[in-house]
Amino acid sequence: MKRNFMSEDSGSASVEFVALAIPLFLPIMIYFSSFAEISDSQSVLRTLARESARAFVMSENDRIAYQVASEVVEKGAVALGYKGQVTLEIQCSQRPCISPDAKIMATVSTQLNGSKKTSVAAIEYVSPWA
Repeated sequence: MKRNFMSEDSGSASVEFVALAIPLFLPIMIYFSSFAEISDSQSVLRTLARESARAFVMSENDRIAYQVASEVVEKGAVALGYKGQVTLEIQCSQRPCISPDAKIMATVSTQLNGSKKTSVAAIEYVSPWA
């Protein structure tokens, strides 16, 4: 009596693949989702840092520059869909900040849902003819 073993095993490879793939792919998908969220946050922060530094160096004086840069970060965070708390720190290479060839570094930072703090910096230079 001859048996056909091929007909009894049909579909078992699919079941084994699914049984192994789901536990392996689920952590990978969670990791990629987390990575995408952090990457998106850094992209938003990078844009805010560049725009605030640009607004800072284009201002007439230091008092106006700080106000404009803060407003760019506040309104930009809302416009870019960022719901987290965003902070801005400005560092100048010389005083007053708005003086020829001054180097301005704008650092924008936030803390994502319980994770570590994310910071991004952008550097702009005041025109030598300011």
